Amino acid sequence: MRISWKIFGISLLVFLVMAVSAAFSIYKIFKINGELQVISKVFAPLSDEIAQVEIAALQQELHLERVEKLEAERRISDWQQVPEQQLGSVDASPQHPQQPGQMDHLNERIQLEIGAMEQRSAEVEALLARSKQRVATAQGATNSFEDRLELAALTPSLVALERQHANFHSHSLNLIRTSGLPENTRESLEEQLEAEEAQLAEAVDELRRQISEFTIKSIADAARHEQEALYASMTATVSAGILALLLSSAVIKGLLRPMRQLTEGTRRVSEGDLSVQVPRLTRDEVGDLTDRFNAMVEGLQSTQKIKDTFGQYLDPRVVSGLIGERPEAVAGEKKIISAYFSDLADFTTISEQFTPSGLVRVLNRYLDLMSVPITGRQGVIDKYIGDAIMAYWAPPFCEDGQQAGLAVETALENQLRMTSFQHELPDLTGLQKNLPRLRQRIGIATGEAVVGSIGSEQTKNYTVMGDTVNLGSRLEGANKLYGTSILVCERTRDMTHGIAFRLVDRIQVVGKTDASRVFTPLIGDDPKTPEICGLSEEAVDAYASRNWIKARSVFQKIADLDPTDTIAPIFSNRLDLIERNGVPDSWDGIWHMRSK
Repeated sequence: MRISWKIFGISLLVFLVMAVSAAFSIYKIFKINGELQVISKVFAPLSDEIAQVEIAALQQELHLERVEKLEAERRISDWQQVPEQQLGSVDASPQHPQQPGQMDHLNERIQLEIGAMEQRSAEVEALLARSKQRVATAQGATNSFEDRLELAALTPSLVALERQHANFHSHSLNLIRTSGLPENTRESLEEQLEAEEAQLAEAVDELRRQISEFTIKSIADAARHEQEALYASMTATVSAGILALLLSSAVIKGLLRPMRQLTEGTRRVSEGDLSVQVPRLTRDEVGDLTDRFNAMVEGLQSTQKIKDTFGQYLDPRVVSGLIGERPEAVAGEKKIISAYFSDLADFTTISEQFTPSGLVRVLNRYLDLMSVPITGRQGVIDKYIGDAIMAYWAPPFCEDGQQAGLAVETALENQLRMTSFQHELPDLTGLQKNLPRLRQRIGIATGEAVVGSIGSEQTKNYTVMGDTVNLGSRLEGANKLYGTSILVCERTRDMTHGIAFRLVDRIQVVGKTDASRVFTPLIGDDPKTPEICGLSEEAVDAYASRNWIKARSVFQKIADLDPTDTIAPIFSNRLDLIERNGVPDSWDGIWHMRSK
């Protein structure tokens, strides 16, 4: 089965799980809707209607109280009128001229209150009838057995309330009709009526309590259905995720082993192990990928074999360019480079003290120590010539503008490494006494040079050529003249930052017609370094301008500041020669080197 079909099957199963969850959620939403319908169409209106019943009943009681009050006024009027008639008072008519009209007015008000009371009673009955009809309709419409039970429980309460109201109304009418009875009889009827009022209020409260309970229960049921729908959705989501993971694991289980082998093979190839061969385990796209991976490794093996062969003779970055990975690295073109030449002073004579095997060990260890800083700072080692090293810094092997700084930093580090190399000589040579003191001389020149693959059709060499290269070689040899370890040209000094340089002299090397100002970098944080650098500039300029007295004075200051200085004594000797023999006719302030 193709991988795409397996993925489609997983998606389909996850879809089915989510569809079931959606269906359950829809069912629960219908349940929530049913509960909300019962609340909005039954319980909420019932609550409103019961509230209206209570208001109407209270109004009915109020009208009854008014009727009783008016009846009491009428009885008082009747009681006052009887004595006056019995006494036959002459002044009766003048004292109560409006009694018949007042009685009629009282009777009229009583009838109005009785009518209003009847109207309120009719409203109560209508509201209760409407409530019973609402409950009956809801019972027939709902599909929930629980809702039908709850609605059925309301019907007896409504009937009981209706009956209680009827009793209250009947006793109210009886009390009104018995206005002529003795006072104690009326008091008994009023107490009975008050009991009926209390029972009616209790019936209303009981019905309201039932409706409130059923409303709260419906709200709770709706919340429960909502929670169940939420839990179902969460469960379905989690289940779908777990199902997808399980099915994905099952589907990729057959792919996992070859993919792991390919991953491991890729890792080993990236680490340089090209002996990898991954067996094909499946007949799907992964199997095709395995075949192509093995073919790629075979191609890399051929390429690496070439690199390994030539990498022993050329910088690996040059080899990469030669085999086509970086063709711009081998094209012959002019670039700004820093040429680096180093040599061990008098090593030919010193090597005569070593056995052949000792000499090989010394050279190998020396070249190994000196090469690490060169390649570590993006330099390219051009060649080894005995104990001499030729290297250079140039784009694209290093960033343009950084050539000189990298070369000088390498030279300074190699000077420091000479100390540890000197300590290793006993073990390398087997000599414990009379060990020679090895000194390294380094020359660095920066400028234009031709960089590229140079040679015949049969034999080529990737190297650098030009005046800059020759100058670097001559500066290495010029160290012998000044007793210095490192000499650099002025352009190297200008392109290097963060390192102090001391002006040494103005020289003209063999093979060049122009003079060059040469400098030596100063190692360490000696507080006298800035002063020596300034005095050197002043002294060399005074010497070049034939200001012999000033030149001698300033060089003497340098010698006083640094008794180990090797440059100041050289100029002092020159000044002594000039003082004894006079200035040569061809003297121009430049030291002309006659040998390499």
